[in-house]
Amino acid sequence: MLESIVSDASRQITYRSIARGHEKSIRFQQFFLSQEWLALRQAFDELKVDNLRSQFHYGITNDSSVVEMKMSFLNDAKLKFDRKSSAVTNGKSQREVSLQDQRDLKVMDSLVNRRLDQLGWHTNRNYALYDYSDGRLVKGQQSAQTASSFVSGKYTYNLKFQNRYQLIIPSIVWLIVFQMRYYLISSFLMLFLTAVAFYLLIRLMKNQQLYAQAKMTFTSNMTHELQTPISTISVALESIKKYHLIDQPEKLENYINISTHELQRLQAMIEKVLKQEQMDLGETQLQFSLIDVQPILQQVIYAMDVQIREKNALLVFLPSDEPLFIKGDAMHISNVFYNLIDNALKYSPAHAKIEVSLSIADRQLTISFKDNGPGINEIYQQQVFERFFRIFNQDNIHNVKGSGLGLHYVKQVVELHGGRVALQSKIGKGSNFMIILPLYEEN
Repeated sequence: MLESIVSDASRQITYRSIARGHEKSIRFQQFFLSQEWLALRQAFDELKVDNLRSQFHYGITNDSSVVEMKMSFLNDAKLKFDRKSSAVTNGKSQREVSLQDQRDLKVMDSLVNRRLDQLGWHTNRNYALYDYSDGRLVKGQQSAQTASSFVSGKYTYNLKFQNRYQLIIPSIVWLIVFQMRYYLISSFLMLFLTAVAFYLLIRLMKNQQLYAQAKMTFTSNMTHELQTPISTISVALESIKKYHLIDQPEKLENYINISTHELQRLQAMIEKVLKQEQMDLGETQLQFSLIDVQPILQQVIYAMDVQIREKNALLVFLPSDEPLFIKGDAMHISNVFYNLIDNALKYSPAHAKIEVSLSIADRQLTISFKDNGPGINEIYQQQVFERFFRIFNQDNIHNVKGSGLGLHYVKQVVELHGGRVALQSKIGKGSNFMIILPLYEEN
């Protein structure tokens, strides 16, 4: 590319230097602007034989129809008295020829620089000028070509044959980079997209692996959860049959109550899984109506009284003095309350204290479930609402059996009601789950 710029500039300037008065001649243009003429002239310029020097003469008729040319070689002996004897003067003085040569040189250098600038190759460049007859350096600094530099061939820029022009660019690294900019950009873009694709693929595989592990853990936990009430009921029925408890009404009633409680627990777990699946598939249709939150919360607390007593826990309910109405689904809201109280009971130590309170601020209802359990590490406080996620202890074991669906269900239901769930917790200082719901407002 650089070589073609210099050679084309040489051809153009040579044509301009001899085309004065003949610009309209088509044959003139065809000849002096042809690649064949450039190759012929360049070959003649480069042809050097020992003790001989090339010489070129031309003549043009007035109508530009005939161009007379003469190429010859002269012995060095004939040139020793005049170093410029090979220059074509056409009747002009040597001074006039030199001035014209300087003007053509400026135009040549200007054209080369302009074409480089048009291509966006703004870089340091200079030129060297060599005597046509003996090849000695006349102007500029000769530069040895290296891997990071460019030195063009030597070109004449008129038919006076005084000097030859050579373009020198000290470093073409940035020229190469600029010329390949679109290829480099596309290559870097492809590398970037490939890296992003690999990252997303690895992330997807990792998430799938975590999800698969979570499903296995869920299956294991649910199997244990379902097996416990079944085993209890089985033992109770076997005891009734084995010990003929039909004759002992008090023990029989006790075993029947145990079996009934375990059946209710089994049914609750199955319903939780079914509701969660329906929720994830988007098949759950909430039945919105105007409901008062406090009676629903009191009913859930009353229903869980047996579980609270079994844990020797204390549940403190701080009701509001006025009704608190929201637009929501009473069944799902009650399930949310049940899940949060059940979690507080399961994860709190013996003689746990659970505080349930209600407050209003900025037309929003906040229902707080505060316990004195072990607390949740800050790094897990967002993950606890993910499906199947459960916190491990230091030995990578779950301290409490469960499905890992409760809090995920809570978050989904609350968000479907236009609210949000907040968590405040510190290790060793318990947890506070807060449900924030919009209060009902009459239009």
